[in-house]
Amino acid sequence: VFYAIMVVYTPIYLHESVGFTWRTIGVLFTAMLVPFVLLQYPLGRLADRLLGEKEILAAGFSVMALATIALSFLTESTALLWGAVLVLTRVGAAAVEIMNESYFFKHIKETDAHLISLYRGTVPLGYLVGPASATIFLLAFDLRFIFIALGLLMLAGIPLALSLRDTK
Repeated sequence: VFYAIMVVYTPIYLHESVGFTWRTIGVLFTAMLVPFVLLQYPLGRLADRLLGEKEILAAGFSVMALATIALSFLTESTALLWGAVLVLTRVGAAAVEIMNESYFFKHIKETDAHLISLYRGTVPLGYLVGPASATIFLLAFDLRFIFIALGLLMLAGIPLALSLRDTK
């Protein structure tokens, strides 16, 4: 749901409301994806050796949620500021994504093909639920508030993450 909403509505908001050019948005989006490349492997190693997935997953949800909520309150149209906050959203998302994968695959067996299918089916479901929910949301609220709603939804992941059985 996070990706479905962010990928569709962030560029629209940045162009229509903040006033960035499509070229600037392209640069911002390129920069914001860097954490996926740079952080996932080291975070996976950190989870395996020191902390466990639970703590990093909760921290990832916190960073992702707070940075996403912050997007609604940015009043400056400075590309550097927007870029920094967008990178933070992806720092959190990269942590959540890799901890989710790591935790899941540590807890299934080769006989759990049905669980793998269900797990892999949640991504396409998010791409249906996210835009449908956002469309309904936008009937009642301004576009900038979608980031608050999405951030609050991400905050709901923290107690779920903390309820996991620790792997360390």
